[in-house]
Amino acid sequence: MTVRIGIDIGGTFTDVVAHTEHGFVSTKVPSTYPDPAPAVAAALDAILDRIGRTPADIAALAHGTTVATNAAIERTFATVGMLTTRGFRDVLAIGRQIRPELYNLHYQPTPPLVPRRLRREVDERVDYRGAVLVEPQRDQVLEQARALLDDGAETICVCFLNSYADPTHEDLVADWLRAAFPAVPVWTSARVVSEFREYERFSTTVLNAALGPVMTHYLARFARQTADTGVAPQPTLMHSAGGVSRLEEAAQRPTSTLLSGPAAGVLGAVRIGQQLGERNLLTFDMGGTSTDLSVVRDGEAEMLRLRTVEGYPVLGSTLAISTIGAGGGSIAWTDSGGRLRVGPRSAGARPGPAAYGHGGTEPTVTDAHVVIGTLPASLELGHSVVLDRDAAVLAMEKIAQPLGLTMVEAAHAVLDVVNTNMALAARQATVARGIDPRDHLLVAFGGAGPLHAVDLARQLSMDRVLIPATPGTMCALGLLVSDLRTEFTRTRLIDVHSENLPEINEIWAELRTRAQAWIQEQDREASSEVSHRADVRYRGQDHSLTVAVPTAPWTPAQIEEVLTVFRRAHLERNGYAAEDEDIEIENFRVIPSIHVGGEAADEPGIVATSGARPLAAAKTTPIWWTRDSAAATPVFDRAELPVGSELMGPALVLQEDTTLVVPPGASVTVQPDGSLVCLSWALDEAGALVPAEDTTAGTR
Repeated sequence: MTVRIGIDIGGTFTDVVAHTEHGFVSTKVPSTYPDPAPAVAAALDAILDRIGRTPADIAALAHGTTVATNAAIERTFATVGMLTTRGFRDVLAIGRQIRPELYNLHYQPTPPLVPRRLRREVDERVDYRGAVLVEPQRDQVLEQARALLDDGAETICVCFLNSYADPTHEDLVADWLRAAFPAVPVWTSARVVSEFREYERFSTTVLNAALGPVMTHYLARFARQTADTGVAPQPTLMHSAGGVSRLEEAAQRPTSTLLSGPAAGVLGAVRIGQQLGERNLLTFDMGGTSTDLSVVRDGEAEMLRLRTVEGYPVLGSTLAISTIGAGGGSIAWTDSGGRLRVGPRSAGARPGPAAYGHGGTEPTVTDAHVVIGTLPASLELGHSVVLDRDAAVLAMEKIAQPLGLTMVEAAHAVLDVVNTNMALAARQATVARGIDPRDHLLVAFGGAGPLHAVDLARQLSMDRVLIPATPGTMCALGLLVSDLRTEFTRTRLIDVHSENLPEINEIWAELRTRAQAWIQEQDREASSEVSHRADVRYRGQDHSLTVAVPTAPWTPAQIEEVLTVFRRAHLERNGYAAEDEDIEIENFRVIPSIHVGGEAADEPGIVATSGARPLAAAKTTPIWWTRDSAAATPVFDRAELPVGSELMGPALVLQEDTTLVVPPGASVTVQPDGSLVCLSWALDEAGALVPAEDTTAGTR
């Protein structure tokens, strides 16, 4: 078995990458909705046929999926019943009393996922340090559980107030429930996320229980499908924190897969940055339905501990990825005031943009590109999707007529709006947080990312863009360079002080023991490592910062190191650091990981053609670079660009998984490793763009 495969299911296309002893090979097939299984089967067939191998040759199969995300968006939830500590029935309804829309007088909060009739109380209590105050009673627990099932509950979650300190009561009650009702799935909050803040922990547990049946069914079917096709290794699944896990672990925590696909793309970009010595990145992943943006600083992707999904808080480490509804399939429309809007509604894979010829009639971003020529007519996208310009024109007229624009003007307006939407999201992820995007390298990928990369960079005054060799399948490639990874957490509020070292090291030792046990359970003959992080704050502060800390056990010298690291992080994030304030740890985190990518993970994704021969355009195509006239523009085949060659815009660079738009004033340089294309243009000393002069397409 010599083949490693990564499959990422997107809203429009399903991407697949295979690695063999000869390098990386990728392809795309249309996604199938609502059942992704046919697309997975088609992707496997397409890639194996391309590399001339069989399922028996597959040594590893990693997967990224949007099943949990789609279920959350569409609210296809199981009916959840909740058992909680007496007096805390309404935690989900009370929440944090935070208004996300401060000036909206008609704001309506998101209703609790579990209605009050399905929330029941039982007598149980431990204190914040885990000391037992009230023992649960089996008869009372089963009585309340029967009432929940009689009221229609399909799953039950057990959410006790201080179970993060000691999960014994939750585990005991779960055992009683599983014995009495073996067909009912049971979830416990401490096993889902062992952290304090009961509202966020309860919400996360409930959402896992609501998504559990959907995710369990999908993963079981996926495992069965791959096994039936002859794939011997157990598949792994990408999770939101930037690693892969076994399918059974993903089934236990569906919320950990909500950013499954986008997380893989970020990891792939980080790997490329490492190969090029670039440590500060802004990743830009534009697909068919959405755009995902993430900041990488000093070689590390930024992480979040809490995010909101469809109005519900979800605890758990996740990559800090900002997502907006802007993709190639995003639909253009006019609001009640006559203003042009793009997205967030998408045409998806079926019917897709009008230009796909699958019955779509609404104008999309892809149709706008086809109208102005940056996606030439008759171009084949992915696998068997041939663009139809006449259909795109008919769709774009639906926008042009009410706005009083020509067809080309309407197409440019659609692209201007979607580019502005993405630039606003990028500024929110960077400038609004005190991060200068000009200090970062824009890494653009996804099927539509290279179409918009230069325009986005220009709006952000960024002077460099890197396009991976296979940008359209970057997320699938990221699956192949990801480690098997999980996290163990313990909440304990304790001052960072030398006198507390015995208790601090005792907590670290407990977590490290659990981490080593997990490593042994994986039964993998591969290198492993265990890293440490801690959520640290000034004593009494509401919010903490997660920082990398020394490996345990700690000494007084390492206590001082932690204090220094936290103060530096606080200064960077908040603009000040108090040197004389007491500092405490909120959560201890141990992250074990096993390297499963093999040596091939360090190789470039593609090797470009080398040689000093002159470049030659395959053909020319008319493109409306302005609203006034079209210009014949050279079209180049990506595989024919020699290493070190420089291409001057305007031009198009075509490859199977994407189209790279090189507008006037920009240039493309093929990097020495053959895996990237770099775009650049002039900025003045103040960082503003120098007005582009009229240039003639050509090469150097």
